[in-house]
Amino acid sequence: MDKKKILIAADTYFPKVDGVLMFMKEFIKRSENDFDIRLLVPKYSEKNVFKSVKTIFLDLSKYSKAFTYEPISLSRDNRRKIKRAVKDADIIFVQELGPVGFLAFRQARKLKKKTIFYFHNTPWDFLTKYYTLNDYLSRIVKRLFVKLYNKADLLLVPYNDFKSELHQMGIKTHMEVARLGVDIERFKPSETKLRTKARLKLNDKTVIGYVGRISNEKNTLILLDAFKKLNDPNLHLLIVGDGQKELVKKFKETKNCTVTGFVKDVEKYLQAMDIFVMPSLTETTSLATLEAMASGVPVVCTKLGFMKHYVVKDYNGLFFPRNSSDMLAVQLKKLLEDQELREKLGRNARKTVAYSFSWERSINKIKRILEK
Repeated sequence: MDKKKILIAADTYFPKVDGVLMFMKEFIKRSENDFDIRLLVPKYSEKNVFKSVKTIFLDLSKYSKAFTYEPISLSRDNRRKIKRAVKDADIIFVQELGPVGFLAFRQARKLKKKTIFYFHNTPWDFLTKYYTLNDYLSRIVKRLFVKLYNKADLLLVPYNDFKSELHQMGIKTHMEVARLGVDIERFKPSETKLRTKARLKLNDKTVIGYVGRISNEKNTLILLDAFKKLNDPNLHLLIVGDGQKELVKKFKETKNCTVTGFVKDVEKYLQAMDIFVMPSLTETTSLATLEAMASGVPVVCTKLGFMKHYVVKDYNGLFFPRNSSDMLAVQLKKLLEDQELREKLGRNARKTVAYSFSWERSINKIKRILEK
Protein backbone atom coordinates (compact mmCIF):
# COMPACT_ATOMS: atom_id res chain seq x y z
CA MET A 1 0.00 0.00 0.00
CA ASP A 2 1.38 3.40 -1.04
CA LYS A 3 2.08 5.88 1.72
CA LYS A 4 0.13 9.13 1.80
CA LYS A 5 2.16 12.05 0.47
CA ILE A 6 2.26 14.89 3.01
CA LEU A 7 3.62 18.27 1.90
CA ILE A 8 4.67 20.42 4.87
CA ALA A 9 4.67 24.09 3.86
CA ALA A 10 6.47 26.50 6.20
CA ASP A 11 8.08 29.94 6.17
CA THR A 12 11.00 28.90 8.33
CA TYR A 13 14.04 26.66 7.96
CA PHE A 14 17.52 26.21 9.39
CA PRO A 15 19.65 28.03 10.48
CA LYS A 16 16.60 29.84 11.92
CA VAL A 17 15.38 28.03 15.01
CA ASP A 18 11.85 28.54 16.30
CA GLY A 19 8.82 26.65 17.59
CA VAL A 20 7.51 25.89 14.10
CA LEU A 21 10.79 24.31 13.08
CA MET A 22 10.94 22.25 16.29
CA PHE A 23 7.44 20.93 15.60
CA MET A 24 8.43 19.98 12.04
CA LYS A 25 11.55 18.22 13.32
CA GLU A 26 9.58 16.15 15.84
CA PHE A 27 6.81 15.38 13.35
CA ILE A 28 9.28 14.15 10.72
CA LYS A 29 11.23 12.06 13.24
CA ARG A 30 8.07 10.29 14.40
CA SER A 31 6.19 10.08 11.08
CA GLU A 32 8.73 9.44 8.31
CA ASN A 33 8.02 5.71 8.34
CA ASP A 34 4.25 6.26 8.09
CA PHE A 35 4.06 8.89 5.35
CA ASP A 36 5.93 10.08 2.29
CA ILE A 37 6.90 13.52 3.66
CA ARG A 38 8.14 16.46 1.59
CA LEU A 39 9.08 19.96 2.76
CA LEU A 40 8.39 23.25 1.00
CA VAL A 41 10.55 25.91 2.67
CA PRO A 42 12.57 29.09 2.01
CA LYS A 43 16.20 28.60 1.02
CA TYR A 44 17.81 30.03 4.15
CA SER A 45 20.42 27.28 3.89
CA GLU A 46 21.78 25.12 1.09
CA LYS A 47 21.92 22.19 3.49
CA ASN A 48 19.16 19.58 3.52
CA VAL A 49 18.96 18.95 7.27
CA PHE A 50 16.20 16.34 7.02
CA LYS A 51 17.99 13.66 4.98
CA SER A 52 15.06 11.25 5.02
CA VAL A 53 12.58 13.59 3.32
CA LYS A 54 12.56 15.46 0.04
CA THR A 55 13.05 19.19 0.60
CA ILE A 56 11.95 21.71 -2.01
CA PHE A 57 13.80 24.99 -1.51
CA LEU A 58 12.29 28.28 -2.65
CA ASP A 59 14.61 31.12 -3.63
CA LEU A 60 14.58 34.26 -1.48
CA SER A 61 13.65 37.73 -2.67
CA LYS A 62 16.62 40.04 -3.32
CA TYR A 63 14.61 43.18 -2.84
CA SER A 64 12.62 43.01 0.39
CA LYS A 65 12.48 41.66 3.89
CA ALA A 66 9.33 40.62 5.74
CA PHE A 67 9.36 40.69 9.51
CA THR A 68 12.58 39.16 10.86
CA TYR A 69 12.92 36.65 8.00
CA GLU A 70 13.66 37.22 4.33
CA PRO A 71 10.58 36.38 2.20
CA ILE A 72 10.61 34.10 -0.82
CA SER A 73 10.76 35.53 -4.31
CA LEU A 74 7.53 35.56 -6.30
CA SER A 75 9.46 34.44 -9.37
CA ARG A 76 8.06 32.16 -12.05
CA ASP A 77 10.49 29.44 -10.98
CA ASN A 78 9.24 29.51 -7.37
CA ARG A 79 5.62 29.46 -8.49
CA ARG A 80 6.35 26.39 -10.67
CA LYS A 81 8.03 24.62 -7.74
CA ILE A 82 5.01 25.31 -5.50
CA LYS A 83 2.56 24.10 -8.13
CA ARG A 84 4.49 20.86 -8.76
CA ALA A 85 4.93 20.18 -5.03
CA VAL A 86 1.23 20.69 -4.28
CA LYS A 87 0.11 18.70 -7.32
CA ASP A 88 2.22 15.72 -6.24
CA ALA A 89 0.89 15.66 -2.66
CA ASP A 90 -2.23 14.13 -1.10
CA ILE A 91 -2.38 16.50 1.89
CA ILE A 92 -0.98 20.01 2.28
CA PHE A 93 0.05 20.56 5.91
CA VAL A 94 0.47 24.33 6.35
CA GLN A 95 2.45 25.48 9.39
CA GLU A 96 1.73 29.20 9.16
CA LEU A 97 0.16 31.66 6.75
CA GLY A 98 3.32 33.43 5.64
CA PRO A 99 4.17 33.75 1.94
CA VAL A 100 5.04 30.04 1.52
CA GLY A 101 2.04 28.81 3.50
CA PHE A 102 -0.37 31.15 1.73
CA LEU A 103 0.84 30.31 -1.80
CA ALA A 104 0.79 26.57 -1.08
CA PHE A 105 -2.72 26.87 0.37
CA ARG A 106 -3.96 28.88 -2.62
CA GLN A 107 -2.54 26.31 -5.05
CA ALA A 108 -4.06 23.48 -3.01
CA ARG A 109 -7.48 25.11 -3.27
CA LYS A 110 -7.12 25.36 -7.06
CA LEU A 111 -6.16 21.69 -7.30
CA LYS A 112 -8.79 20.59 -4.75
CA LYS A 113 -6.21 19.10 -2.38
CA LYS A 114 -6.88 18.46 1.30
CA THR A 115 -5.47 21.25 3.48
CA ILE A 116 -4.63 21.19 7.18
CA PHE A 117 -3.33 24.09 9.27
CA TYR A 118 -1.51 23.96 12.59
CA PHE A 119 -1.91 27.07 14.74
CA HIS A 120 1.57 27.86 16.02
CA ASN A 121 0.58 31.50 16.48
CA THR A 122 -2.28 33.89 15.83
CA PRO A 123 -1.16 35.61 12.62
CA TRP A 124 -3.71 38.43 12.90
CA ASP A 125 -2.23 39.37 16.29
CA PHE A 126 1.28 39.01 14.93
CA LEU A 127 0.60 41.42 12.04
CA THR A 128 -1.31 43.99 14.08
CA LYS A 129 1.34 44.07 16.83
CA TYR A 130 4.29 44.00 14.43
CA TYR A 131 2.96 46.91 12.40
CA THR A 132 1.07 48.56 15.34
CA LEU A 133 -2.12 48.75 13.24
CA ASN A 134 -5.14 50.74 14.44
CA ASP A 135 -8.39 49.02 15.47
CA TYR A 136 -10.04 49.44 12.07
CA LEU A 137 -7.17 47.84 10.15
CA SER A 138 -6.81 45.15 12.80
CA ARG A 139 -10.45 44.13 12.30
CA ILE A 140 -9.94 43.94 8.51
CA VAL A 141 -6.84 41.74 8.95
CA LYS A 142 -8.72 39.43 11.31
CA ARG A 143 -11.67 39.09 8.89
CA LEU A 144 -9.29 38.16 6.06
CA PHE A 145 -7.76 35.37 8.15
CA VAL A 146 -11.21 34.11 9.20
CA LYS A 147 -12.14 33.89 5.52
CA LEU A 148 -8.98 31.94 4.69
CA TYR A 149 -9.24 29.49 7.59
CA ASN A 150 -12.87 28.77 6.73
CA LYS A 151 -11.65 27.39 3.39
CA ALA A 152 -9.37 24.79 5.01
CA ASP A 153 -10.41 21.17 5.59
CA LEU A 154 -9.08 20.93 9.15
CA LEU A 155 -7.48 23.13 11.79
CA LEU A 156 -5.18 21.71 14.46
CA VAL A 157 -5.06 23.83 17.61
CA PRO A 158 -2.72 23.48 20.62
CA TYR A 159 -5.28 23.66 23.43
CA ASN A 160 -9.01 23.27 23.91
CA ASP A 161 -9.99 26.84 24.88
CA PHE A 162 -8.46 28.08 21.65
CA LYS A 163 -11.20 26.27 19.72
CA SER A 164 -13.80 28.42 21.49
CA GLU A 165 -11.85 31.59 20.72
CA LEU A 166 -11.73 30.71 17.02
CA HIS A 167 -15.44 29.81 16.97
CA GLN A 168 -16.25 33.21 18.47
CA MET A 169 -14.23 34.86 15.70
CA GLY A 170 -16.45 33.14 13.12
CA ILE A 171 -14.20 30.25 12.11
CA LYS A 172 -16.41 27.22 11.36
CA THR A 173 -13.85 24.73 9.99
CA HIS A 174 -13.59 21.46 11.93
CA MET A 175 -10.89 21.60 14.63
CA GLU A 176 -8.88 19.02 16.55
CA VAL A 177 -6.67 19.62 19.58
CA ALA A 178 -3.03 18.48 19.37
CA ARG A 179 -0.68 19.90 21.99
CA LEU A 180 2.94 20.71 21.32
CA GLY A 181 5.47 18.69 23.26
CA VAL A 182 8.94 19.01 24.76
CA ASP A 183 11.90 16.65 24.62
CA ILE A 184 12.51 16.38 28.37
CA GLU A 185 15.73 14.44 27.84
CA ARG A 186 17.19 17.29 25.84
CA PHE A 187 15.66 20.08 27.93
CA LYS A 188 16.53 19.31 31.52
CA PRO A 189 18.06 21.13 34.50
CA SER A 190 21.81 21.63 34.54
CA GLU A 191 23.67 19.47 37.04
CA THR A 192 26.32 22.17 37.39
CA LYS A 193 24.79 25.58 36.61
CA LEU A 194 27.98 27.46 37.54
CA ARG A 195 30.00 25.37 35.09
CA THR A 196 27.34 25.90 32.40
CA LYS A 197 27.54 29.67 32.95
CA ALA A 198 31.33 29.57 32.85
CA ARG A 199 31.29 27.76 29.47
CA LEU A 200 29.11 30.56 28.10
CA LYS A 201 31.38 33.20 29.72
CA LEU A 202 28.61 34.37 32.05
CA ASN A 203 30.78 33.78 35.13
CA ASP A 204 28.88 33.69 38.42
CA LYS A 205 26.26 36.35 37.62
CA THR A 206 22.54 35.74 38.05
CA VAL A 207 21.12 35.29 34.56
CA ILE A 208 17.73 36.56 33.38
CA GLY A 209 16.96 35.10 29.96
CA TYR A 210 14.67 35.12 26.93
CA VAL A 211 14.49 32.85 23.86
CA GLY A 212 12.74 33.93 20.66
CA ARG A 213 12.43 36.69 18.10
CA ILE A 214 13.51 40.18 19.10
CA SER A 215 10.50 41.99 17.71
CA ASN A 216 7.56 44.27 18.47
CA GLU A 217 4.97 41.53 18.91
CA LYS A 218 7.26 39.74 21.38
CA ASN A 219 7.41 42.99 23.39
CA THR A 220 11.09 42.46 24.14
CA LEU A 221 11.79 46.12 25.02
CA ILE A 222 9.63 45.65 28.13
CA LEU A 223 12.16 43.09 29.33
CA LEU A 224 15.04 45.44 28.53
CA ASP A 225 13.37 48.28 30.46
CA ALA A 226 12.75 46.04 33.47
CA PHE A 227 16.35 44.84 33.42
CA LYS A 228 17.62 48.42 33.42
CA LYS A 229 15.32 49.32 36.32
CA LEU A 230 16.83 46.54 38.43
CA ASN A 231 20.18 48.30 37.95
CA ASP A 232 22.18 45.47 39.49
CA PRO A 233 25.79 44.86 38.29
CA ASN A 234 25.50 41.23 39.44
CA LEU A 235 22.77 40.51 36.87
CA HIS A 236 23.22 39.46 33.25
CA LEU A 237 20.56 39.59 30.52
CA LEU A 238 20.84 36.68 28.07
CA ILE A 239 18.86 37.06 24.82
CA VAL A 240 18.85 33.93 22.66
CA GLY A 241 17.59 34.84 19.21
CA ASP A 242 17.65 37.54 16.56
CA GLY A 243 15.20 39.95 15.01
CA GLN A 244 14.52 43.56 14.08
CA LYS A 245 17.86 45.34 13.71
CA GLU A 246 16.85 48.48 15.57
CA LEU A 247 15.70 46.44 18.57
CA VAL A 248 18.71 44.11 18.50
CA LYS A 249 20.96 47.17 18.56
CA LYS A 250 19.36 48.42 21.80
CA PHE A 251 20.07 45.12 23.53
CA LYS A 252 23.65 44.99 22.25
CA GLU A 253 24.29 48.52 23.51
CA THR A 254 23.17 47.55 27.03
CA LYS A 255 25.82 46.76 29.61
CA ASN A 256 25.77 43.16 30.96
CA CYS A 257 23.60 41.95 28.08
CA THR A 258 24.41 39.21 25.55
CA VAL A 259 22.55 38.63 22.26
CA THR A 260 23.46 35.24 20.77
CA GLY A 261 21.58 35.26 17.49
CA PHE A 262 19.99 31.97 16.39
CA VAL A 263 21.63 28.95 18.04
CA LYS A 264 21.20 25.19 17.53
CA ASP A 265 21.98 24.21 21.11
CA VAL A 266 19.39 26.40 22.85
CA GLU A 267 19.18 23.92 25.74
CA LYS A 268 22.66 24.96 26.94
CA TYR A 269 21.58 28.58 27.20
CA LEU A 270 18.38 27.70 29.05
CA GLN A 271 20.39 25.66 31.55
CA ALA A 272 22.47 28.78 32.30
CA MET A 273 19.40 30.88 33.13
CA ASP A 274 18.18 31.54 36.66
CA ILE A 275 14.92 33.16 35.49
CA PHE A 276 13.17 32.99 32.11
CA VAL A 277 10.93 35.83 30.87
CA MET A 278 8.33 35.66 28.08
CA PRO A 279 7.02 39.24 27.65
CA SER A 280 5.10 38.53 24.42
CA LEU A 281 1.89 40.25 23.33
CA THR A 282 0.78 37.28 21.22
CA GLU A 283 1.27 33.56 21.92
CA THR A 284 -0.61 30.32 21.47
CA THR A 285 1.52 27.72 23.27
CA SER A 286 4.99 29.36 23.54
CA LEU A 287 7.27 26.37 23.09
CA ALA A 288 10.20 28.46 24.37
CA THR A 289 8.44 28.87 27.73
CA LEU A 290 7.76 25.13 27.97
CA GLU A 291 11.38 24.35 27.14
CA ALA A 292 12.56 26.74 29.85
CA MET A 293 10.22 25.07 32.34
CA ALA A 294 11.48 21.62 31.32
CA SER A 295 14.99 22.95 32.05
CA GLY A 296 13.92 23.65 35.63
CA VAL A 297 13.88 27.42 35.20
CA PRO A 298 11.17 29.53 36.93
CA VAL A 299 9.26 31.61 34.37
CA VAL A 300 7.73 35.09 34.43
CA CYS A 301 5.29 35.67 31.58
CA THR A 302 2.27 37.57 30.34
CA LYS A 303 -1.09 35.95 31.02
CA LEU A 304 -2.20 34.94 27.53
CA GLY A 305 -2.62 31.96 25.22
CA PHE A 306 -2.01 28.52 26.69
CA MET A 307 0.50 30.04 29.15
CA LYS A 308 -2.34 31.26 31.33
CA HIS A 309 -3.33 27.62 31.86
CA TYR A 310 -0.06 25.74 32.28
CA VAL A 311 1.75 28.46 34.24
CA VAL A 312 0.32 28.57 37.78
CA LYS A 313 1.09 31.58 39.94
CA ASP A 314 3.47 30.81 42.83
CA TYR A 315 3.57 27.11 41.83
CA ASN A 316 5.71 27.01 38.68
CA GLY A 317 5.95 30.66 37.66
CA LEU A 318 4.73 34.24 37.98
CA PHE A 319 2.71 36.61 35.78
CA PHE A 320 3.02 40.30 35.05
CA PRO A 321 0.65 42.67 33.18
CA ARG A 322 1.63 43.16 29.54
CA ASN A 323 3.36 46.47 28.80
CA SER A 324 4.30 47.01 32.46
CA SER A 325 8.07 47.01 32.86
CA ASP A 326 7.57 48.23 36.45
CA MET A 327 5.59 45.12 37.43
CA LEU A 328 7.98 42.87 35.54
CA ALA A 329 10.84 44.40 37.53
CA VAL A 330 8.87 43.78 40.76
CA GLN A 331 8.34 40.10 39.90
CA LEU A 332 11.97 39.66 38.93
CA LYS A 333 13.12 41.27 42.16
CA LYS A 334 10.83 38.94 44.12
CA LEU A 335 12.56 35.92 42.57
CA LEU A 336 16.05 37.39 42.77
CA GLU A 337 15.71 37.97 46.49
CA ASP A 338 14.31 34.52 47.24
CA GLN A 339 16.47 31.63 46.04
CA GLU A 340 14.24 29.10 47.78
CA LEU A 341 11.22 30.35 45.82
CA ARG A 342 13.20 30.20 42.56
CA GLU A 343 14.20 26.60 43.23
CA LYS A 344 10.64 25.58 44.16
CA LEU A 345 9.13 27.15 41.03
CA GLY A 346 11.85 25.57 38.89
CA ARG A 347 11.21 22.07 40.28
CA ASN A 348 7.46 22.41 39.76
CA ALA A 349 7.96 23.83 36.26
CA ARG A 350 9.92 20.71 35.30
CA LYS A 351 7.19 18.45 36.76
CA THR A 352 4.46 20.31 34.85
CA VAL A 353 6.11 19.73 31.48
CA ALA A 354 7.26 16.16 32.20
CA TYR A 355 3.73 15.09 33.18
CA SER A 356 1.63 17.00 30.65
CA PHE A 357 3.57 17.72 27.45
CA SER A 358 4.65 14.73 25.40
CA TRP A 359 5.71 14.86 21.75
CA GLU A 360 4.84 11.18 21.45
CA ARG A 361 1.18 11.69 22.39
CA SER A 362 0.83 14.81 20.28
CA ILE A 363 2.40 13.43 17.09
CA ASN A 364 0.57 10.10 17.42
CA LYS A 365 -2.73 11.98 17.51
CA ILE A 366 -1.82 14.00 14.42
CA LYS A 367 -0.78 10.81 12.61
CA ARG A 368 -4.17 9.21 13.39
CA ILE A 369 -5.91 12.31 11.99
CA LEU A 370 -3.82 12.28 8.80
CA GLU A 371 -4.37 8.55 8.30
CA LYS A 372 -8.13 9.16 8.16
